[in-house]
Amino acid sequence: MPYLVRWRNVRNLNVSLNAISLNGTSGINKRISMLPLVTLLVILLVLGLPAIVLAEEEVKDGYFSLIDIKTGKTVMQTGHVVYVGDRFLDADNTLYEVVSVRGNQAQVRVREKVDLAAKAQNFIAARQAELQAQAGRGGKRRVIATYHTHSDESYIPTDGAASIAPRGGIYKVGATMTTSLERFGVYVNHSYASHLPHDGAAYERSRRTAMALIRQGADAIFDVHRDAAPLQQYVTTVNGQPGARVMIVVGRENPNMGANESFAYAIKDYADRNFPGLVRGIFYGKGSYNQDLSPRAVLFEVGSQENSRYAAERSMATFIDALPALLYGITAPPVGRTPGTVREQRFRAGWESRGALSSVAWIIGTVVALGLVFLLVNEGSMKSLRSRLERLRNFEFANMLGMRWGMRGKRGHKEHRDHNNVDRQDGRQPRE
Repeated sequence: MPYLVRWRNVRNLNVSLNAISLNGTSGINKRISMLPLVTLLVILLVLGLPAIVLAEEEVKDGYFSLIDIKTGKTVMQTGHVVYVGDRFLDADNTLYEVVSVRGNQAQVRVREKVDLAAKAQNFIAARQAELQAQAGRGGKRRVIATYHTHSDESYIPTDGAASIAPRGGIYKVGATMTTSLERFGVYVNHSYASHLPHDGAAYERSRRTAMALIRQGADAIFDVHRDAAPLQQYVTTVNGQPGARVMIVVGRENPNMGANESFAYAIKDYADRNFPGLVRGIFYGKGSYNQDLSPRAVLFEVGSQENSRYAAERSMATFIDALPALLYGITAPPVGRTPGTVREQRFRAGWESRGALSSVAWIIGTVVALGLVFLLVNEGSMKSLRSRLERLRNFEFANMLGMRWGMRGKRGHKEHRDHNNVDRQDGRQPRE
């Protein structure tokens, strides 16, 4: 998140404000200093309170409706905040573009009819060439990474609430994705890191998770969510049982947008041929959704808060068959493979807790640095600052520690005296 406040400018502002004086009836000049207030403002900005983000947002209450400007038909409803320039490819592969937004209603017009099969072939051909090159070098491990930026997302009918901290029902949908993929011999690095609060800065926090997953090696990475939309937008059936439709989201403001779009096309094309109606479409939203980190990164919205989590899990177990087929050419699980349920149920506490500790250390370090800057401005020079710090170390902290040790010393002396009294009563020599 870019911060437009520079400390040099803040200091200049403080100097200007200090030059202002008010002449009262007594003729005494009163110096006005805004430094404490400005320092507090800088700290709040650095810590991201509040976070101001203009993309990748979600509606707090309600949802956006995309209305065809020509027919008046509702094309789609979603919890994503919609902007002019956003696009939506519907289930029939008609591509719409947002031309105006008023309140929670967006007017869209048809842009084109997409030949999805032809677009998907571009990805398939490129991926097959990549796999052949890897085979010539002895192949490589099959790894897919998953995480959840909006960690509290849940399903009301089964989880009892739309939001559950620190980890909602969406993690169980991610676990189903893991066990389904591992049937195909694919290792899934499913992160249980939490990125709360659920706000516009969540993608900044989850970016660290995504980067760590990519560094560990991943052929593709998926951010798994659930949408906030009416039930009818996502309701479907899977093998005769209740299911939840899936919406693919591509960030239209990232350098990998073309590659991510090609990947999304291939996933939808495979699903349309094998599980008709399961994918409701592809939404192109303002922002990057951290998809600039990988050419094969997309976001899945699996159902809405009004679907049951069981429906979402059922759909994901079916829909996810597209990934081994597209990424590795595997269309059926190898004989004898079983889901890695035991491994999946264990949280990745090690590196994730280290990540949380590093975030805390960063915040503490930032506050300490700003405190030193505050002292430097007040003291006026490095020499005065060193003198002030020396006094703090030698006097103020020493006094504080001295009080504690002094109290301990008094208690110790009293205990020693009491022991001597007991020894005298027992006829023994007092302890030295």
